[in-house]
Amino acid sequence: NAQVFGSYHISDGQFPVYEADYQTLDLGEASLGVKLSLLQNRDTDARRLAQARAAWRYMEAESAQTAALNKLIYEGVSAYLSWYQSFRKRAVIGDLVTLTEERLDGIETRVDSGDLAQINLTEFEATLLRRELLAREAEQKFELARQRLSYFWRTSEQPNYDGEAVNTPPADIAWPFTVEPRRRTEFNDLIDRHPAVQVLSAKVEQAKNKQQLARNETLPQLDLEMKLARDIGEGIDALTGTESVVGLSFSVPLGQRAAKARESIARAEIRSLEYDQIVLREQLRRDLDMSLNALRYSQKILSLSQKQEALAEQLLLQERARFDEGVSDQFLLIARETAALQAHLKTVDAEINVLRQELVINATLASLHG
Repeated sequence: NAQVFGSYHISDGQFPVYEADYQTLDLGEASLGVKLSLLQNRDTDARRLAQARAAWRYMEAESAQTAALNKLIYEGVSAYLSWYQSFRKRAVIGDLVTLTEERLDGIETRVDSGDLAQINLTEFEATLLRRELLAREAEQKFELARQRLSYFWRTSEQPNYDGEAVNTPPADIAWPFTVEPRRRTEFNDLIDRHPAVQVLSAKVEQAKNKQQLARNETLPQLDLEMKLARDIGEGIDALTGTESVVGLSFSVPLGQRAAKARESIARAEIRSLEYDQIVLREQLRRDLDMSLNALRYSQKILSLSQKQEALAEQLLLQERARFDEGVSDQFLLIARETAALQAHLKTVDAEINVLRQELVINATLASLHG
């Protein structure tokens, strides 16, 4: 709250008596002083608050950038999961179509030899067509998912959009967003560090700065000023030596009503932003609880789906062995294959759904960018 000032002046003429303060020795007069604010501008002023406000505005912009980055990552990873899911389902259906085509020759041979009725071949051909249709639909979904993912797929070698850049995922996608069991306090800490909460915190601090500045403007001005001055050179003996001046100035600013109004407006803005913070934190906790519950149910569904898939595969192997031995019929074998296919696809959906729920939890906590 101090102002340091200095000055130099020189006079080379004759002044009237009432302006004798301007007279100096022949080399002029140098002065150095300091001014202290004792009431208004003592704790704060517009310049200091502008500096603090710049820091909070930087924090607000940085938090907004983090939130935008998390949103972009969420959209990109969601597109990746859709592509990965469609790739796996296409592979499952494609393997079944290949197996069906390989068995077609055997069915035709057995029908020609009279071992099987013609209806078996017709039913098998109809089954093959249905599975080929499923394969085409799976291929279509894969291509659409690949095109959507290509929008986010950027490398140093290929920085621009390339719809053909995405082809095959790795055997292990190295999922980085696994949700580990945590205590409630850890989740609360993450919510407090959420970019949206940080943005509101920065706005609250800026409103407090406005309130503090308005309150400062209502105070009277009481300033203490101290100055040392010394004339240099030759001249009147009365001007030689060092002079010291101590002054105390007091003034009451007009327009306090406007300053008090600005203070009230800032106080109301603070309350509004603090309520917004409370609402946002509660919404984040609600969304987090819903996502955690959804994740637990998705994990249970995945466990059951895997058991169902194992049983369906076991039944298919047993039915296929019975069919090869001539004990079972083709219609029951096709039904077993269809059930195994559905179980496998459901397991793929359940696995991807678990990953999606973990992604949603990380997006809720805005921790994707880490």
